[in-house]
Amino acid sequence: MWFRMLVIAVGFSVALGACALVDPVDSRYDTVTRSLAKARNEAIFLNLIRASHDYPLSFAAIGSVSPQITNTTSLALPNFMFGPHIPTYPPGTTSVTIPLFSPGRDVIFGNTTAGNTTAVQTLFQVTTLETGAFYQGFLRPIDLQTLNYFIRQGYPRELLFWLFTDSFEMTLPTGHYGYHYSPPDDYGCSRLDPKHRCFVDWVHNAAFTGLTVEEKSPNSTEAKSKTTYARFCFNEVLGQQAAAMVSREQLAASKNDLDIQTSLIYSSDYVCGSDSWNPMAKSDQAQPDILPLTLGPSGTINIKIVPRSAYGVFEFLGTLIKLRQEHILPSQYAYIPLSRRYAVNPPTLETVPKDRTLIDVVRNMGGECFVHTWFEDGDYCVPEEAETTKRLFSLLAQLIAIQTTAADLSIQPIFHVTQ
Repeated sequence: MWFRMLVIAVGFSVALGACALVDPVDSRYDTVTRSLAKARNEAIFLNLIRASHDYPLSFAAIGSVSPQITNTTSLALPNFMFGPHIPTYPPGTTSVTIPLFSPGRDVIFGNTTAGNTTAVQTLFQVTTLETGAFYQGFLRPIDLQTLNYFIRQGYPRELLFWLFTDSFEMTLPTGHYGYHYSPPDDYGCSRLDPKHRCFVDWVHNAAFTGLTVEEKSPNSTEAKSKTTYARFCFNEVLGQQAAAMVSREQLAASKNDLDIQTSLIYSSDYVCGSDSWNPMAKSDQAQPDILPLTLGPSGTINIKIVPRSAYGVFEFLGTLIKLRQEHILPSQYAYIPLSRRYAVNPPTLETVPKDRTLIDVVRNMGGECFVHTWFEDGDYCVPEEAETTKRLFSLLAQLIAIQTTAADLSIQPIFHVTQ
């Protein structure tokens, strides 16, 4: 009798335990968010490696993730003897009675007594971004509002000028000069420029003079609708902060490359916050893709900053990875002035003292990696100590998201992952 009571007690305890089985949200949420972050970084990294091998880029997005768990528990009382024993051969008859239980067994457990089934699956939607709407935004030059977004988030301006600037152009009374960075054939050094300045010199000048972006919204009396206008301007405080990061010799050499004194720059109409800027004066004109600056007395110095597209940013970074991995030297077409041999060095961020390397990628490294991927020629890794490169992944993820709209999410294949 005691054994039967024990079986009943165990059955009730199992039933109560089954009712208490709950899928924990915190662990599942943590797993999904970590997995999504890893997948995003690896997708960006793979596209950078594709760009370094001159492969087409491919973009996709995970629309939604739905982790699911199903637990089914069944519990029933086992068969056990109850009442008097029925003899196998009843007296006075010749028929045989089949015993209800196996001989010598008081309780019998069957396949329906207790059971548990657990199924775990993750449903997610992958959205391809190979649409016309996406590429119209992805190939469009980056505008000043987007540049201002990143400046206000604390990204180094020198880093942003390297990423978002395709070329500098300058017009002086003596001629028109261009500086386009496309190694190994062109390091942005002008043959015609009397000072033989290079692309890297203009990036430093932009950082040391405090070049940034400001926006202005006209009041209701000037415009019927709220419209924000943006322009380049010079912030003296930002210039002082950048200049404090470099040596006096480098700062003096950079000032010598300018055709106008910094004191005149900060007293011009292009200083940030100047009341002379009235965007409504040209409100009927569309903002050009080429972003102009007019400096000097009577506007004798004209500088144009030609922006890259988001696609161009990936191609630029892929080129830097290729140059470093394959140790490519300047080609026979590259013009490098003797006084500016530093122009062939990989881009470094002079105003970022903690990690000056613009992008740090190593191949076939066995150490810890912030993100890892593989390609035809081996494994690629971003080291954990590459802080600037890690921030670069955040910037690229945000840049892709800015170029993506809900209308771009067209094809949605659904995948089930069962564990």
